[in-house]
Amino acid sequence: MIENTHRASHACRNCGHVLDGPYCAECGQAERDGHPPSLAHFFHDLIHEFVHVDGTIFRTLKALFFQPGKLTEEYWAGRVVSWVRPIRLFLVVAAIHLLVSTGVGPLNLGIRLERDSKGELNVGVYNDDGLFARHKGQTQVPEEQRREFFEKFEKTYDLIRYSSVLIFALGGWLLYRRQQPYFVSHLIAGLHFYSFWYSLAVVASLPARWNPGFNGLNMLSCVYLFLALRRLFHEYWLLRFLKTVILFALVLTTEGALGLAAAAWVSHHL
Repeated sequence: MIENTHRASHACRNCGHVLDGPYCAECGQAERDGHPPSLAHFFHDLIHEFVHVDGTIFRTLKALFFQPGKLTEEYWAGRVVSWVRPIRLFLVVAAIHLLVSTGVGPLNLGIRLERDSKGELNVGVYNDDGLFARHKGQTQVPEEQRREFFEKFEKTYDLIRYSSVLIFALGGWLLYRRQQPYFVSHLIAGLHFYSFWYSLAVVASLPARWNPGFNGLNMLSCVYLFLALRRLFHEYWLLRFLKTVILFALVLTTEGALGLAAAAWVSHHL
């Protein structure tokens, strides 16, 4: 009876597994968790979570912004726990971009609706807000129809927008499959590159509300890619430059094509 009481008092409150130390071997919960918390216990957890979680976040963001290729290099080497996971980092940054930016994708592209003199609907992707204004004979689409179009466009684009990371990974694999034969490794590199690109798009989107020319800051991601490839593959600079141009041209084409494809599909079904 005494032994059963002793074992019950030292059972994990989460899964009931008998504890052999300060942490449960079955689920990982600490022995102190689940007990009525004291004020000291609360502040201990608060400080621990802030230092551990925020420390990881700050370390990851520092490497992402100022050490191109560092996160990918660390992940390839098996050093994973010290950094925010690639997919989580990418999804968070992409979500922030979706909330903050008024543009489409990491290029902050805009979608414009116009009707020509024949009454046909023209849809285009643009970087310059005055692009369609120079076309004579076009008129604005009614606000209700514009709202309906953009609602459907956002839903359609959200279904395909992340496929660009897969295309980047495929391009990286084709260019560097001898140095790095695993496709998933290139996918990790793609997630990190797009995390930076979307972050840059968020920064550019704020002043671009007043001057669309600031969206040109997104082209700095090409320089970032060049530096990341230097860290990862240590190639001669001219060869690395050519591969950077090829890979960046691929992602630029992909982003534009995705926006046009979504716009064309919606306009066809509108």
